Amino acid sequence: MQELIDITIGQYYHIDRGLARGGMSEVYLGHDQRTNQLVALKMVKRSAGEFYERFRRETRTLASLHHSHILPALDYGEYDMWAYLVTPYIEYGTLSRGVSAGPMPLEEIEHVLDQIANALQFAHEHGVLHRDIKASNVLLRDGHYAYLTDFGLVKSVEDEFSLTKSGFLVGTPEYMAPELVDQPATPASDIYALGVLVYQMATGTVPFKGANPVSIVMKHLREAPPPPSRFNPAITPDVERVILQTLEKDPQRRFHTARAFANAFQQARHYNMGAVPLPQPTRPTQPVSINVVPSHTTRIMAKTRTTIEANYLWMGGGVLLIAILVIILITMLIH
Repeated sequence: MQELIDITIGQYYHIDRGLARGGMSEVYLGHDQRTNQLVALKMVKRSAGEFYERFRRETRTLASLHHSHILPALDYGEYDMWAYLVTPYIEYGTLSRGVSAGPMPLEEIEHVLDQIANALQFAHEHGVLHRDIKASNVLLRDGHYAYLTDFGLVKSVEDEFSLTKSGFLVGTPEYMAPELVDQPATPASDIYALGVLVYQMATGTVPFKGANPVSIVMKHLREAPPPPSRFNPAITPDVERVILQTLEKDPQRRFHTARAFANAFQQARHYNMGAVPLPQPTRPTQPVSINVVPSHTTRIMAKTRTTIEANYLWMGGGVLLIAILVIILITMLIH
């Protein structure tokens, strides 16, 4: 990462040091020379090919999403062989820091959920899916003010058809809605991932773990999540009911909007309700075309539950795993 240190790009952004490196991107700490504001610069090299082109589309989409709890795009452009995205630098870090310490207080969970649900609702109403909601993609300023970040690689609805036809499912297995095995992403799959995140905040663990991504996906498909109260006795039956409703296998049985989930969680925490009613299906606020925003963290090759190809592709740190026997096992279990 040394080649970009002490370089100024976009006329104003001086790169001070590296922060992180992924399979296709690099993140740097820098500062805006006009204001001395600290910024984070996400960089993708042109040699990344398709990833590079998708990243350029991502930056344009993020620049159009103006919400107080979506990490804003301050600037974007190209420098030499790189495309770059400039965002504010959030010093405290991600929500992963909080959940790693164990269950969070319900009051704090409610506060974070309220902010992230508003951001996600806004994105959905503007035709954008996140598709990789997880603790590491929530930034906390001063430990309390939450930003939803890393919308991944923006794809249009036409691109999503090609993605599905080619058999790619993209996301982080621990947060992946079960229907994504053979169906395209929808707002309901984002809400499922948000439910996993709230489960994790409430218990200190995700509902499903496994030795590999395939085993985790199988648990999302086949198993009921353990009751959150098993890990945290402070969780009331009403709060538990709300969390588990968000993790229903059937998307229609989940809360139909992120805001409805947050409202139900707030009610469950503050009132001694006998039950939390299942919301009636509602029409999307803006039934327009959806831009799917997948993550590059993990890719799983699959066609449908009945025509899963004997190839399993998992990209993580540049490692390619082909597990034909595991896919055969999945097919047998599903049938």
